Amino acid sequence: MNTIRKLFARLMTDERGLTAVEYAVLGAIVVGAIGGIATQFEDGLTGAFETMIGNFS
Repeated sequence: MNTIRKLFARLMTDERGLTAVEYAVLGAIVVGAIGGIATQFEDGLTGAFETMIGNFS
């Protein structure tokens, strides 16, 4: 039981993997933001091309 407590105490103070987790979370946020912006941009771009093609017809 003492060995398990030492393991958990060591894991609680170990911050080596923390940076990788922070970068992974940040990357997920960036990908989500790009996805949201791309969807809005796609709708606007489609509307612009439809208007432009409609004006030429």
